[in-house]
Order: sequence, then structure tokens, then C-alpha cells
Amino acid sequence: MASASFSLHGCSVLFSSPDQDVLAAVAADFAAFPPAGPGNPDVRIEALPEAPPGVRPGRMLATRRWSVLRGGPGIRLVWYPEGALARYDYGRGEGTILSADRALLRELSYLLILSRAGEWLDRRGLHRLHGGALGFGGAALLFLGARGAGKTTLLLELLKDPAFSLLSDDTPVIGPAGLVQPFHARIGLGENSPHLARFPGAAPFRRRHFPAKRVIPAAAAGRLCQAAAKAGPAFILARGTAPRLRRCAAGRAAAELALALVAGWGVPQLAEYFLRPSPADAAAKGRILASRLGAAARLLRGCDFWIFETGPDPALNADALRSLLRNNSGLGAAA
Repeated sequence: MASASFSLHGCSVLFSSPDQDVLAAVAADFAAFPPAGPGNPDVRIEALPEAPPGVRPGRMLATRRWSVLRGGPGIRLVWYPEGALARYDYGRGEGTILSADRALLRELSYLLILSRAGEWLDRRGLHRLHGGALGFGGAALLFLGARGAGKTTLLLELLKDPAFSLLSDDTPVIGPAGLVQPFHARIGLGENSPHLARFPGAAPFRRRHFPAKRVIPAAAAGRLCQAAAKAGPAFILARGTAPRLRRCAAGRAAAELALALVAGWGVPQLAEYFLRPSPADAAAKGRILASRLGAAARLLRGCDFWIFETGPDPALNADALRSLLRNNSGLGAAA
């Protein structure tokens, strides 16, 4: 069976599938990461283009989006009503996904890799932040905000300028020392993105619970920043009528980090795998929570937080922010 390997900040992942289209799509999603080294992978995922068996064990927990089935000690069985069954062995770090739907198989493979590698990173003090990050002048600029706030649109507009480099479109990693580390997964563009014309080869990516997107490799967006950087100004994006920047109150910044970093809201964690009913896992999750809180506290102490209201014209938004950064108009970098 053909496979692809990659290393996500030291977490070695091996993905395999007999379906060449699924394998190529997932490999492209992580193409900017280096290949994993020799030895047993930390996470091994196998995607099989097969219909799940008709007879399944009883349900332990059910939601509208998934059901956890009885799978035995250390095994998580998850049924997806769209037609997929996943089995994950926590002790071996191995997962298998069955679905006759190629688009569903590809989506679940991508998300399961991010979920399992993400928890591996969490346990080592490396935490994904729901936001974008660009390198500029030796510092990392952070861009926060809810889904649809326009983070990707603004980042891609700024990346037209070679003074900026990409740390991450969606989930930069915050390390133990508060440094912002790159995470170059594929970039998703909404079907109404003003940048679609720049990327005619953007591939469709169907999602179960969200509007469809088109995706491009991270390298297509511009220069990739490969090194960690000290956190600089952080911008919380909000829709407005014209570009406008104002100071962000400490409470507002703390609330944003509580969602985007501490809770990981918007970060692919997959609660159906992340949460496990055991005292040992509860203790492990408590340590992760404490570590995320520490990372958020370091960002609050070290970053200047701003509210950046964006207007309807992406180019004007980028020009306004670029001008402010280059004129150093009171924008502070990390202390």
C-alpha cells in the first residue's frame, strides 16, 4: 500500500491508502512539512475506500455529528452518519478509516492526522492557536478572530509583498518560551474568496458541516517562514466600513486567547478522540490545560493587542496595515 510521511514539529506521521487520489490529496495538504525520519511513526493513519460493515457495536455516546461505539480498552470506534467508521488504537497510535465516499475519507483523514498529532504536540508544550501568523521584520504578527473574519483574505493580500512571510494560515504553534512556530498545512479559500482568480488550480475540498472550500499548498501563497519568531503585535479582526486600528482592552484580548488557544476553538481537535473517560487521561488533559493557560499568559504579557476593523476592499485593508507597520505608528513588538 502506498504511503506518505511527514514530521509535524517532531511528531512523525505515516499516512497510507490504496486510493491514489486520497493519498495524493492528503500528501499535498502536508507537503510543506519535512518527511519523517526512520523508525516507528508516532501517528499512523490508514484510509481504506471501503463501505463500513453493516453490523456495528452498541453506542456509548452519540451526537448529531458522530457516535462513539464500544471498542474495548484503549480503542476508540467512531461512526459518522455520512457513511464512515474510524478505529483508533491509543496505545499503538494507529488509526483506520473506512468509507466508500472519497471526499469523506479525505476529510476525515486530514482531520484525524491533525487531531492526533495536535494532542502529541500539546503534551510537549506546543499548542496550536486558531489564527494566522506572518513573519515581518523578524517578528511574528498574529491575526485572530472568529471564522469568517477575513484572516486568510488579509494574509494572502499581505503576502503579495515580499517583506512578509507565512508562518501559518490557520494554526501557528505557540511554544513553551512563547515563540511563534510555523505550521504550514494547506490553505483553504472560501468559494467567494477574492483570491480565487490568483490560484486557478485550487482544488475543491468538501466539508460535512461547513461550506465547501478550495485548497492550495502553503507554498503557493508566498515565501514560507521556516524559523520560530518572537510574537509581535496581535490583531483581532472585525468587519467594518473602512480600515481602522484601535487599542484592544486587556479583557478582550484575554477572552480571544481563551477561545483560540486555551479552549482551541476552531482548531481541529476532534472531541470524539480527544476526550477519554479515564482518571489518567483526565490528569493528562489537566496538564495540557495548564500549559495552554501558561502559553496564553505569555502572549498577553508580551504582545500588544489591537482591534483591526477591515473594510470591504482587501487591498485597502492590507495597504493600511502595511503602512502602519512600516511607519511604526505606535505598534509595539514583543517586549
